[in-house]
Amino acid sequence: MTDLDTIAKLDDYEDEDIFDVVVKLEKSFGLKFDKNAFFHVKTFGDLCDVFENHINYDLCDDCTTQQAFYRVRQAIASTLQVSRNNIQLDTKLSDLFPSRNRRQKAKEFKRAVGTNFTILTYPGWLALIFVIGFLLSLVAFFYDWKIALSGIVFFLAAMQIAEKLGKTLDFQTVRELTNKLAREHYVDVRRTKGTFNRQELLKIIIDTFSNDLAIEKAYLTREATFSWTKSTATNSGLASVGHDE
Repeated sequence: MTDLDTIAKLDDYEDEDIFDVVVKLEKSFGLKFDKNAFFHVKTFGDLCDVFENHINYDLCDDCTTQQAFYRVRQAIASTLQVSRNNIQLDTKLSDLFPSRNRRQKAKEFKRAVGTNFTILTYPGWLALIFVIGFLLSLVAFFYDWKIALSGIVFFLAAMQIAEKLGKTLDFQTVRELTNKLAREHYVDVRRTKGTFNRQELLKIIIDTFSNDLAIEKAYLTREATFSWTKSTATNSGLASVGHDE
């Protein structure tokens, strides 16, 4: 039986975590919010309303995910010189991008798909080493700040190198890749620029929060509240983060 205390919910996250997701959605939808746009946001529904009220694109009911799949399929076909008929949503990327020359083919795919979108990362065990090393470096500040600072610089540099040299696929299937492309590059994927499908807006917002914060979609209701509603402060926690740009 599921322990409800262990289930992640929206109000478990600090405003900085929410802000990171909002920035990702802002870029995906091609929007620019001022620092007071979320001042009165208290619930998930309030946040969704802010996005809908700021989008002034023409309405068009075509499917963005389908368009993302067509773009992914074409990019893979041109990069690997394979037939588009052999590329389906459930096709495994490991079958399309074998280990040999994977980094080079991933770069070619990125150029072909036309967005700042990478499909490679480094292994999970290496990421765990980086996290542990970074945390130990922070602890070292209590003993020797020079060692601590050196450790932080080293592990940050190591992570950057690992990201550039990583050969581990960040997705298992073409479907996973397609969904992320549509979620994070919505306006870039749309066939007709300056349009959006109103019915997709809420789905993409929910999918992004669920994916990035590991919150079950059933808990992302309009009534779901944010952590700052627990405070007696009058200002929204998200509004206090704001944009410095």
